[in-house]
Amino acid sequence: MKTFKGSCHCQAVQFEIDTDLSELTTCDCSICVKKNALMIKVHETSMRILSGNKSLTTYQFHSNTAKHYFCNICGIYPFHRKRVTPDHFGVNVHCLDDFPINDIPVRATIGAAMK
Repeated sequence: MKTFKGSCHCQAVQFEIDTDLSELTTCDCSICVKKNALMIKVHETSMRILSGNKSLTTYQFHSNTAKHYFCNICGIYPFHRKRVTPDHFGVNVHCLDDFPINDIPVRATIGAAMK
C-alpha cells in the first residue's frame, strides 16, 4: 500500500488515500464524461479528509445514491462516493500529488447503462 496526498486546485480541500495501485477507471456516464474523470477506487477506510470539509459541495442525480464532491471555491472534483459500492470512493487521480498515472492499467466501466 502506498499513501498519496491530494487536493483541489485552491488547496482548500486536502485529503490522502492509501492504495495498492491496482487499476484506474474511466466511466461513460453523463457526469464522468463531462468531467473527464480518471479515477482510482479506494475503500472509505483508506481515505482521509485532512482539511476543507466545509468547502465541499455535493451533487447527486439519477438514483441519488452516488455523491459527487466538488470544492465550492475552485470547482474542482476531487472524489465521489460510488453508487454500486457506496463504501468506496472514486478519487480523481489528477488531484493526487506525484501519482504515477502512466504506470497503472486503465479499465473502462459502463455507467451510462446503469439503471
